[in-house]
Amino acid sequence: MATSPAEVQLPEPLGVGAVLRRSGPRLVRDGFGPLAIFFAGWKLIGLGAGIGAAVLFGVSLFAYERRQGRPAAVVRLALVLVAIRATVGLTSGSATAYLATEIGIDTVLGCAVLGSLASARPFASWFASDIYSFPHEVRDSQSYRHVMGRVTTVWGVYFLVRALVRLTALLTLGTNSYVLVVALTDAPGLIALLAWSVYYTVGVFRRSEEWGPMIATAEAQPSQP
Repeated sequence: MATSPAEVQLPEPLGVGAVLRRSGPRLVRDGFGPLAIFFAGWKLIGLGAGIGAAVLFGVSLFAYERRQGRPAAVVRLALVLVAIRATVGLTSGSATAYLATEIGIDTVLGCAVLGSLASARPFASWFASDIYSFPHEVRDSQSYRHVMGRVTTVWGVYFLVRALVRLTALLTLGTNSYVLVVALTDAPGLIALLAWSVYYTVGVFRRSEEWGPMIATAEAQPSQP
C-alpha cells in the first residue's frame, strides 16, 4: 500500500538556515579543502608533500563521513579528483600543470553534470543525502525529480563558468595569484550556490500540493529540546 504524504515524517527541520548550518561547512570543506591543503604543503615543503597531504586529507574526510553514517558521496567525488590531481602532479613535476588540472576537471564535471539530466538520477540527486536525509517517499516523488533536475542544471553551468574563470586567471596571472583567485571565489561561490540550492528546494516543496501540507504540519509542531 502506498504511503500518503501526510504519513511521511521529516527526520530533521527542512528550513534553509538549519540545513545550511548542518551541511554548509562540510561541503565547503570537502570542495575547497584538498586544494588548500595542497597549496600549503607545496609552499611549506614541496610539490610531492602538497600532493600527499591533499590525498591524506581526502581519505581522512571519507573515513570520518562514513563513521558519521553519511553516504559521503561528496567525499567520494573529492577522492577521485584528488587522485587525478596527484597523478598529473607527480608525472609532470609541475605545480602549474597540477593547478591547470582544475580547469579540465571543472570542464568535465560541467559536461557530466549537464549530461546526467538525460538519466533517471541527475547529478544533484547523487549528493542530496549528504545534505538532507530525504525519506524515500519524497525521493520517489515528481516534486523531487523536478527539483533535482533544476538544481543539476544550475550546478552544471556553475562548473563550466568556474572553469572559464580559472582558465583566464591561469593564463593572465602567476600560480600564486591563481590560487588566490581560487581561494577568493570558490568558497563564497560554493556557499552561495549551496544556499540557493537549499532555498530553491525548500521553496518548491513548500509550494507543492504533494508535500506542502506535510512540511507546514511538521514546522508547526514544537521542536524537541
